[in-house]
Amino acid sequence: MPPQPNYQHIVVKGLPYDRGFSYGAQTKEKVQKCLAHYRQPGKLLPEDVSIRIIEDVYIPGIAEFFPEALPELRGIADGAGVSLNEIVLLNARYDLARIRGKSIRPFPQKRNAGEMGDLVAGNGLANSLATNDETDGCEDGADGVNECTSAGFLAECTANGDVILAQNWDMSANIFLNDTAVYLEIHPDPSEDLPIMFVMTEAGQLGRSGFNSAGLAVCASSLMSTEDYFPIDLAQAPGAAQEPVLPMSFIRRQFLHNSNFANALVNVKNAPRHCSNSLVVGTADSFVMALEITPTAAHLCYPEGKENFVVHANHFVSSSFHASKWTDRYPGGSSWFRAERVARKVRPHNDGGLTEKKIISAFSDHLSMPSSVCQHMEDSTVRNVPDYPYKGAQVTLAHLMYNLTQRTATVCKGPPCMGVFTKFEIPKTTNM
Repeated sequence: MPPQPNYQHIVVKGLPYDRGFSYGAQTKEKVQKCLAHYRQPGKLLPEDVSIRIIEDVYIPGIAEFFPEALPELRGIADGAGVSLNEIVLLNARYDLARIRGKSIRPFPQKRNAGEMGDLVAGNGLANSLATNDETDGCEDGADGVNECTSAGFLAECTANGDVILAQNWDMSANIFLNDTAVYLEIHPDPSEDLPIMFVMTEAGQLGRSGFNSAGLAVCASSLMSTEDYFPIDLAQAPGAAQEPVLPMSFIRRQFLHNSNFANALVNVKNAPRHCSNSLVVGTADSFVMALEITPTAAHLCYPEGKENFVVHANHFVSSSFHASKWTDRYPGGSSWFRAERVARKVRPHNDGGLTEKKIISAFSDHLSMPSSVCQHMEDSTVRNVPDYPYKGAQVTLAHLMYNLTQRTATVCKGPPCMGVFTKFEIPKTTNM
């Protein structure tokens, strides 16, 4: 794979609808490519099921718990020439890819586990879900299900005393091949009293990882637990009110709307959700941690012992999660070693010797390719696991390094071992 030019950098300014419209207009072709891809059979839930979840659960959830996002979403839709439902679908593709198949927990009537066979099939959704297995017969599988490796480094760890979050974003190669990811720089209107944000995301999404001018950052990776559930109560008649929740991408973006780290964590903990997610978060005030988010809990992971960093991949490691009644749905594989491989390359530089070059080297590890920290565009070689979710060609779509102290992003398209890096900078604002 030859070195790649970087993804498109988009700058939007103004009030939510206006900057959304600008964003949508600048990415119209990319948004439509994304929609065409996720509408293919087997990528997400059947479209009628997805639309019902969007209209009955997600949009009410956004309106109640993150209302300032709605005008921005409408602006993106109008600018790209698509519907609001379609833009919400793009923003919810992580969640919609994780609630398929016979093993997914139904809506928790009493907040306890159940079986698909217990569902009421009167509205037709239960039968649709029960026959929609993990890949729906599609060779490429659910490429909304992705594996990533993320890390946070304290000021004590780095040679220049900067706080850094870094990630390899690994996913299906379609985003890389179609060039549908973007670097989105957001300058809110002063009347909103929000920090400036820089996010890496798929076109049409509000963000999947990023940092802000107050020095807060978040990197997200996939997690799957048996607590994850289908968000429609099938015992209710069509049209009846459902319990609103937020797709995970909105929770990450909401984190970046904060200038205060504690307030950002409050938003994460209290946001209603139906899927699990791993978040590595940090602040320029030299604190980093990993959050293992489930529908009802946030399990916390901190730098251990004398280590001045935290690394996380795609399986649960917190003792509190493993002491709960829920279990990890991760099917086994590279997550069990990727975080440790990065950690081993970082540990010799733990006490003030870590540079950006050494971080890139740590994230360029190739143990067990193609399922390595640094993934090149190769098909999965797993055999005899019918429900294995990581099928088709996978690749490191981008390496992201957010320097919270300097308010810079150093990024490349594709694997970091051959990346052509570009640095972006946003102004500093007060972290209060």
